[in-house]
Amino acid sequence: MKVSVAMAAFNGEKFIEEQLASILSQTRPVDEVIICDDRSSDRTAALAEDFIARKHLQDTWRVEVNTQNVGYASNFIGAVRKTSGDVVFFCDQDDIWLPERVAEMVHILEKNQEIQLLCSEFEIFLDSPDALSPQKWELKQFKNDKSLEKVSFTPKSVFIGCQGCTMCMRRTFLQIIEPYWHKGWAHDEYVWKLALCMDGLYIYHASTLKRRIHDANVSLGKMREITKRLQFLNEYLVGSQAALRFAENMGLEKKKIRILKKNIYASRLRIELLQNRKYWNIIPLTLRYSACYHKRRAIPVELYMALKG
Repeated sequence: MKVSVAMAAFNGEKFIEEQLASILSQTRPVDEVIICDDRSSDRTAALAEDFIARKHLQDTWRVEVNTQNVGYASNFIGAVRKTSGDVVFFCDQDDIWLPERVAEMVHILEKNQEIQLLCSEFEIFLDSPDALSPQKWELKQFKNDKSLEKVSFTPKSVFIGCQGCTMCMRRTFLQIIEPYWHKGWAHDEYVWKLALCMDGLYIYHASTLKRRIHDANVSLGKMREITKRLQFLNEYLVGSQAALRFAENMGLEKKKIRILKKNIYASRLRIELLQNRKYWNIIPLTLRYSACYHKRRAIPVELYMALKG
């Protein structure tokens, strides 16, 4: 199996060299690294290019700078599209891969052909005192016992349950889902939802990387502001609609179709509650659509946000 790494980089000069070194130090060497820099204002691209030159990696590693800033989601997808491996790893610029990450995850894919998307656990290390902590619900799921879990399609699992930085996937899977991505759809939620539809979503319960937590982490922002909550819900709605089209076109089971349609309708009710102050939407959301929330405590939170305006 040819292994590619797709890294999205932006203003990461403080961390990128340490991450690149951890990729180079894998016990199972990677065959290709594509680094897409999203018009950084610091020396991220230059440092990556210097690392590649110093380590004589020009034949298999390269840096490409976008012609304009496209945002982290499009930057990741752009990096993935430039890879050529049978297996593609998402890679953040600021983490540190443990030495056996690639070897262990590729071995699992080789033994289990039904896996389309494989996620893992991670270790945490704080880089700044004001960093936001990862969600407690996520950490509670960690077992670190090297077991392999298939994620079943349920109302709850429709919500992404792993960090994108832990994911790797098959090229054949990416080719199937390629037509369904739309601009702005977060790369990790995109592959999570569609792998779930295909019954090919698995979690490897072992830490394969050290996740750096600092004050600039994109994925740890809270949604206590109504504008951020509405942005999330609108993006979630469009992503769910794309997943529904995929499920219908693939002729998937009616149960999955129903779950996706229910999530779409619940998302619209939530948007109306927050955006148009349709307070009565809280009744069906509580009585019929509570399973369409990742956490049920979000129901009173969103009502409070709507009332507060």
